[in-house]
Amino acid sequence: MKVYLNPGHDRLLDSGAVNAALNLRECDLAYELAEAVQAYLERNGVAVVLGQSDDLYAVCGQANAAEADVFVSLHFNAFNKRATGTETLISNTPQSLLLGHCIQANVKAVLNLPDRGLKERPGLFVLRNTIMPAVVVEVCFIDNDYDVRQYQCRADAVARAIATGILQWPAMARQAA
Repeated sequence: MKVYLNPGHDRLLDSGAVNAALNLRECDLAYELAEAVQAYLERNGVAVVLGQSDDLYAVCGQANAAEADVFVSLHFNAFNKRATGTETLISNTPQSLLLGHCIQANVKAVLNLPDRGLKERPGLFVLRNTIMPAVVVEVCFIDNDYDVRQYQCRADAVARAIATGILQWPAMARQAA
């Protein structure tokens, strides 16, 4: 299996959401998380291509050219400093639904934050421009101090949970076929 991991945003050009009080940027948290997920996947024999860029055309093009089996984009939500929880955005394909379910179930179990569930967002650029099952994981709300501290205390467990969800997906996909 080959996985394309896309830590959201760009450390040089687009920070994404921020938590100014805690001096956190989404692009940094997403990149660190992606590196940890990559390590877990590679230890389990999975090939990983990791790409972070503000050029989403390039990201999708690289994922498609790599012939990845799945595309997983890692993000941290932001809204009003009070919104809380974890959610996974999916395209409208059955395989994305299964992949999203596998990842979401594992992440919510380790973070113990409200389960915002799976949300169909087929119009999102990376979900509509990749040719493989694709999801966007919104780990927690970076602008909610409680959420992001929960994540920071469990960052390694979250990385392991995402990797586990990805590893569970092929069996789920075979069962559904």
